[in-house]
Amino acid sequence: MSEFVRCLVKEIELFHRHNRVSKLSIETIFFGGGTPSVLPVSHLKLIVNSIEKHFDLSSLKEFTIECNPGTDFVRNLFEYKSIGINRISIGVQSFIPDELNFLTRIHSAREAIKSIESALKVFENVSIDLIFSIPNQTERSLEKTLEVVGKFNLKHIAAYSLIYEEGTKLFRQLNKGKILPHTEEMDYRFYKLICEALSSFGFKHYEVSNFAKPGFECQHNLRYWKCEEYVGLGPSAHSYFSNQRYWNFRSLPRYFESIQNDLLPVDGREILTPKEKIIEKIMLGLRAEGIIFDEFQNEFGIDLIHIAGDLFELWQDSKKAIFDSRKVTLTDDGYFVCDKLTLDLLNRVEKVIVKSSIPSPIQF
Repeated sequence: MSEFVRCLVKEIELFHRHNRVSKLSIETIFFGGGTPSVLPVSHLKLIVNSIEKHFDLSSLKEFTIECNPGTDFVRNLFEYKSIGINRISIGVQSFIPDELNFLTRIHSAREAIKSIESALKVFENVSIDLIFSIPNQTERSLEKTLEVVGKFNLKHIAAYSLIYEEGTKLFRQLNKGKILPHTEEMDYRFYKLICEALSSFGFKHYEVSNFAKPGFECQHNLRYWKCEEYVGLGPSAHSYFSNQRYWNFRSLPRYFESIQNDLLPVDGREILTPKEKIIEKIMLGLRAEGIIFDEFQNEFGIDLIHIAGDLFELWQDSKKAIFDSRKVTLTDDGYFVCDKLTLDLLNRVEKVIVKSSIPSPIQF
């Protein structure tokens, strides 16, 4: 851990030195996964001190740390607050013991509940993560998890359908037929159950997988969805800065070696083409708070209502979107099929791009 933190602190210094800019003003900080709550507070302080030294925090609005209920982070809550953290995100996933066992989580349902209770005593802004469509999950078991959620004054919920990532134990079990995933119809029923329950608790569905009480949308993640700049630090971190997207080495040895040689640990980079910017603006806009037509036309010179107004009307008629002269925003049902709707819109936009001065067609 000491070597990791030493290199991370040095990377912050190298970023500042390499970019030769005065202190960048930042609005959000997010200590994300793995599980940063395993770090001792003394190590977190070293990282925060380095950030304060090399960045301007006078406009800081939100400072999140992700926590795992099994890491005994509760004892550090007041110290988290003392170093400027004002938002806690807890990886609960489920309150059902069998589901937690299937997900190989290191915490129990009771530990998850206690961690939420403790966090709410210190922080107003507490978020939790949930996973649905777990193979042994039923509608009743998901209802039980949601009943527990409703007992707390949480400000934010992230709810993800279980994904079988290649290279994981779950993926291998799936390929061997040891796991039977739910059907798409069942996945939709779980999803609707979550949407309806969280709506009844006062949450707004503001992104495909995210729900928030009014005013508590995750400001850090909104930067991604609005295609705004962000700086990622640490192994595997991604950044979008100075019109470039770049990413760090995944391998710890390569990350350490690069830092030790006074080099930024960048594994690759790309400059987004105009087409790629259009694709991202549509993709990220639809999965979050929608696309504002005037903004899109001012940035790209494309009148979306002219080329896709009939498509938006079809979405609205099928209750997948809300459409007016200002913007188009997806509904719960629209978010569920967001990928398909995105492709439908991109296919319309591609025809315009091919005829325009933007070189070569988009490849989907």
